[in-house]
Amino acid sequence: MLGTFSILLPIFGLIIAGFLSRKTKVLGATAASELNRFVVWLALPALLFDIMANSHWSELYLPNFISVYLIGSVMTFLLVLVWRLKQGRPLADASIDSVSAAYSNAAYVGFPLLFLVFGAAGQVPTTIASIIVVSVVFAMAIILIEVGLQAEVALHIKAKNVLKAVFLNPLILSPIAGVAVAAMSIHLPQGVETFLKLLGSAASPVALVSLGLFLADAMVAQSTAAKNHGGSSSSKTAWTLTFIKLIIQPLLVAWLALYVFDMNHELAMMAILLAALPTGTGPFMLAEYYRREAVVTAQTVLFSTAVSLLTLSVLLAFIK
Repeated sequence: MLGTFSILLPIFGLIIAGFLSRKTKVLGATAASELNRFVVWLALPALLFDIMANSHWSELYLPNFISVYLIGSVMTFLLVLVWRLKQGRPLADASIDSVSAAYSNAAYVGFPLLFLVFGAAGQVPTTIASIIVVSVVFAMAIILIEVGLQAEVALHIKAKNVLKAVFLNPLILSPIAGVAVAAMSIHLPQGVETFLKLLGSAASPVALVSLGLFLADAMVAQSTAAKNHGGSSSSKTAWTLTFIKLIIQPLLVAWLALYVFDMNHELAMMAILLAALPTGTGPFMLAEYYRREAVVTAQTVLFSTAVSLLTLSVLLAFIK
């Protein structure tokens, strides 16, 4: 448990730093939004491009692992999407809730945690999980959000607007560009690599600080909403999404890995552990980027990170 806590502690620290910065007015009311724009337009695209451009595709060919993690993530996404749409949630907001329940924090928690448990053998599966989360789950959410936002436009215009918005989105364009560079075996100059790594390394910490800033403002807004019209429903939804992320998704992946696919036992344990990771900051960045209600998303990131200290520790006890 101490090992898990030491990995999760910096996440809480950065969130708290942002929270206190807003509460003490060191940073202003627009800081969360502006920092998030920095992540979405600069830092995260640099990170995604760098990961994809430097991926060794022959090493990443683990078909059973890819199938298990991909199916588990997509099924979780669709499960929540159907649930939230049946509750009357708009498609754009339901898509953000769905990605909140399926978006594992593989980049920030997965790499150090799997290295702690499995050593260097965990690097490739964690890279695959990161690619699936970003290139499939994240992309699905962006497409559905764009479709939802174009709901009242004529079909041919809607299709044009959606395609334009999706393929001009830096979070979609950057990994595609990275794949193209890798496919053409282009070796980036050292200066470019250093630039990408410096910029990309800022993505997670800045996003977590932005999350803390947002939570500081959201606490006031939620308190007001609770007095006016029962705003506590956002916390209930966030706890439900946290349960789905930390319990349902890893159980689904465990069923696929252990009973449906003939997986190597160690790879199966890696897939389950990666599925059990808390929600990353990606969904929060989407909510802020598209100016959607971000309280549920921010709470899901916070709740799942806090509770994962217990759930991951229990899971690690069984794996060991």
